[in-house]
Amino acid sequence: MEPYTLSLAEASRMMRDGGLTPTRLAESLLDRIDRLEPVVEAWVTVDRAAVMEAADAATMEAEEGRFRSPLHGVPVGVKDIFYTKGIRTTMGSTLYSGFVPDRDAAVVETLREAGAVVLGKTETTEFALHDPAATRNPWNTRHTPGGSSSGSAAAVSCGMAPMALGSQTGGSVVRPASYCGVVGFKPTYGLLSRDGVYPLSWSLDHVGYMTRSVEDAVLALKTLKPDAAPAGEVDETPRIGLLGGYFKENASDEAWLGFEQAVGKLWGEGAEFIDVELPLSFGMAPSVHRVVMAVEAAAVHEDGLRANPEGYREYIKGFVSSGLLAPATAYLRAQRIRGIILRDVLSLMGGFDCLACPSTVDTAPRGLEWTGSPAFNAPWSLTGLPSVTVPSGVSEDELPLGLQLVGRPQRDHDLLAVAAWCEEALGFPKGPRDPYTP
Repeated sequence: MEPYTLSLAEASRMMRDGGLTPTRLAESLLDRIDRLEPVVEAWVTVDRAAVMEAADAATMEAEEGRFRSPLHGVPVGVKDIFYTKGIRTTMGSTLYSGFVPDRDAAVVETLREAGAVVLGKTETTEFALHDPAATRNPWNTRHTPGGSSSGSAAAVSCGMAPMALGSQTGGSVVRPASYCGVVGFKPTYGLLSRDGVYPLSWSLDHVGYMTRSVEDAVLALKTLKPDAAPAGEVDETPRIGLLGGYFKENASDEAWLGFEQAVGKLWGEGAEFIDVELPLSFGMAPSVHRVVMAVEAAAVHEDGLRANPEGYREYIKGFVSSGLLAPATAYLRAQRIRGIILRDVLSLMGGFDCLACPSTVDTAPRGLEWTGSPAFNAPWSLTGLPSVTVPSGVSEDELPLGLQLVGRPQRDHDLLAVAAWCEEALGFPKGPRDPYTP
C-alpha cells in the first residue's frame, strides 16, 4: 500500500508504531502531486526541498520517541489565503502574485508546532470570493471542485494530502468537500483563529478544513484546539432534526432524492429523525448574509479597488461596489435580523443531537466558470453554528452527494461524534480518488 492512500489517522498510527516515517509519507504525497497536478491543478506552490527538510526533521524526532501531536509528521495543504512564513501567498489574485509573508497565520503556526509538515499552498478563488481557480474536480475533471477552498478539497479527494485547511464565509468548506466526496468541517465561528488569514467578511469568515474521514477531523480539532469542549453524552443512535422547507424547495430533484436515501439508510441503522419546521426568520437568511458579506468585503477592498481597479476581476468589482452603495442602516438592520435568525434556529435544537439537510443544492456543476451555489451552507456561516459534510452517496452521473449536519455552538466534538456514526452507517469509501476525465 502506498502511503498516500492512508488517512491522517492511519498514517499517524503507523508512524507511532514505527511502520512509516514522515519522510516516506512526504515522498509518497509529493510523487502523487507530481503525477496528478497537471490534471487536477490543486496547488499554487509546492516547495519540495522545504517539505522534505521538515519531514526529515519530524522523522528524527519520531525516531527519538518525540511525537508532538497526532499530526506529527503529517503533511497538510494550506489554502492560499493563509499567511505562510517564507512561502508565497497569492490570495488567488495577481495583485499578490509575489507576496511572501514574514509570519505564519495562527492556525498554520499551531500546525507547525504540532509537528505537521506544510505541504504547500492550495488554489483558491480570487480573494476567496467567486471568480474560480483552475482546479478541477477529481471525480470528473470537466466539473468544478467547488470553492473557494477549491484546491484543498481536490487535493484531499485525490490523495495529494490527507488534510487541507480551508475557509468558509458562505459555503467554501462544506460545498467543495461535498462536491469532491470528502469530509468538510466548519467549526463554530471563532473557534479556530482567523489571525493571519486574509479577510473577506470579518464577522462571517470561519477557518475550517477537509479530511477523508471524520476520525481525521476529530484528530485535527484536538490538535488545533485542544481546549475545545469535549464530546458529551451522545446516544448510541442519534436523534436528528430533519430540515425541509427552504432546503427541499431549493434542492435539485437528484440532490433531494440523495438526501432522502441517506436519511433512509441512517433510519434503517437506528437513527431517529423528526421533521423540523424552519422559523419564518430563516427565509431572510440569504438576503441578510449577502448584505453583511458585501458591506464587510467592501471595507476590506475599498482602498485596493480604488488604487488598482484593473487588478480585480469583474465579479469582485461588482460585489464590492454593491457593498459600498449599501447604507449603514441596511447593514445594522441585517445584523439585528441575523441575531433573530440565530435565536430562532437555536430554539429548534432542543432535544436533538443535531440538524440535518443536504450539503449542496446539486452535484458539482459542469464547467469551471463558477463554483456552485452556497445556498445550503451560507445560513450556517451567518449563524456561526458548526457544520460538517459527510459523503453520503453518488448521483446517476457518478458525482458525490453529501449529508450536512449542523450542531450547537461550541459543541463541535458532539457534532463530530454524530458525524462519525453517520459516516459508518452510510459506508461511503474513504480511499483517494484517481482523477477521471470522460
